[in-house]
Amino acid sequence: MPSLAALFDTEALAPHGVCLLWRPELLWLHVASDAVTGLAYWSIPVVLLVIAMRRRDLVFPWAFELFALFILACGATHFMSIWTLWNPDYGLQGAVKGVTAVVSLVTAIALWPLLPRVLALPSPADMADANARLTREVAERREAEQRARSSEARLAGFFTHQADALFVVGAGPAGFAFETVNPAFCRMFAIDHERILGAGPDRLLAPEAAADLEREFTACLATGQPRNWESTTAGPEGMRHWHTVLVPLPADPDGMVRLLGSLRDVTELRRLQLDLVETARRATIGAMCAGVAHEMSQPVNIIGLWADRARGTLDAGMVGPRRALEVVLDQTRRLGALLERMRDLARDPTPGAESFDATAAVDAAVEVARRAWTLDRIEVTLDPHAEAPVRGRPAQLEQAVLHLLENARDAVLQRRQREPAAPARIAVSVAAGSQPGSVTIAVRDTGGGVPAAIAGRMLEPFVTSKDPGQGTGLGLPLAVGIARGMGGRLAWANTADDGPEAGAVFRLILPLAAGEAA
Repeated sequence: MPSLAALFDTEALAPHGVCLLWRPELLWLHVASDAVTGLAYWSIPVVLLVIAMRRRDLVFPWAFELFALFILACGATHFMSIWTLWNPDYGLQGAVKGVTAVVSLVTAIALWPLLPRVLALPSPADMADANARLTREVAERREAEQRARSSEARLAGFFTHQADALFVVGAGPAGFAFETVNPAFCRMFAIDHERILGAGPDRLLAPEAAADLEREFTACLATGQPRNWESTTAGPEGMRHWHTVLVPLPADPDGMVRLLGSLRDVTELRRLQLDLVETARRATIGAMCAGVAHEMSQPVNIIGLWADRARGTLDAGMVGPRRALEVVLDQTRRLGALLERMRDLARDPTPGAESFDATAAVDAAVEVARRAWTLDRIEVTLDPHAEAPVRGRPAQLEQAVLHLLENARDAVLQRRQREPAAPARIAVSVAAGSQPGSVTIAVRDTGGGVPAAIAGRMLEPFVTSKDPGQGTGLGLPLAVGIARGMGGRLAWANTADDGPEAGAVFRLILPLAAGEAA
């Protein structure tokens, strides 16, 4: 077996040029052909390697590298052909060809399994079609995203600018918490947006009302159905009515459940409804009172006239009969005053309303009360206030305030009889109402408050907490009629039920004149 040294031994060999008889035209033809072919071969791998290095996203990068190695080996065989024209290194040339054969065989073996995968690659037409479809899909997706953003913006605008108070509450391990609220919600409860986020109903409501609301939240989640109810709360200007709607939202992928709620203050609507009923009822009572007053006025006047005449015919020494006739005259005068008040209750509001300062009428009424009650040892105070233009008749507003002051005085005096050490104070204030464009005239006393037995009928005619013979029960109804005639209303509430300052506060809530309200 020949050795490796013998394979590369060139002593007994002649260069390839000898076979060409050293003819120049043949030599240079072979040299030029092999040189150009070799250079071309070696330039191709450079291009393939640059492509493979710069395009890291090629599907089969190793195929480019294998082709580059194969072509480099083929180019080397051509350069060896040039070398062997003058140098008989046929062993080296054979070794280069052997390496080329091995690389060629490996490349061929690797390409056959690759063939179906290469054929499966999309053609330029397929790529163009796919690219066109992708472009259309991207455009449609962008259009859908734009519509979604527009819809989201509209919903956000609706949520933000809705007049009703809207909120989203989430049910977590720690209980219910507000996740977002709209500006109307913040205005309704007079609370900053940041303070309410993450807080529960107890941040806004009294413990009992908060517990009721959480029970409604729980019931809505348990049933999975919308809930709709109405509730009432005590406010500074009387009872307020709230209409609440709860709707369960679809659960998040993480299992978080939420409720969407709306809260509307329907106090004015309920007041209007009650006003319609009250107006019809008062009209009926007024018609009855007017009829009774008309029918009784003449007999009462005749009784008084004849009693006065009879008293004049009695001698001075007849003390008993004269005293009896004086009692009859006092009672007829009292009955006449009662009949006159009944006529006032049935009388329509006096026409000719004008704009005037409500504070001037309040000042006048308080000054009259102070002078009349000097001996009663009742402290009557009037808080400082600004002007409050309203429409109506100043005398009627002064009369309404006097009715409230008289009612407060009677309550204070009655409590003094039961509790001599109880404070005797009446505080009057004029302030801006809770509703824009309104003014509230409040009369607060320390008379112990309105008894629960008559609380629901306190403003009705002939209802009074005084002892029999001490009141007619028409003062507050007359004040209600005057307030209604001015476009307002009368509200009341007990204050400090168990303390020494226990009493009641009556509020005349009147609309400001048009210019001031604007």
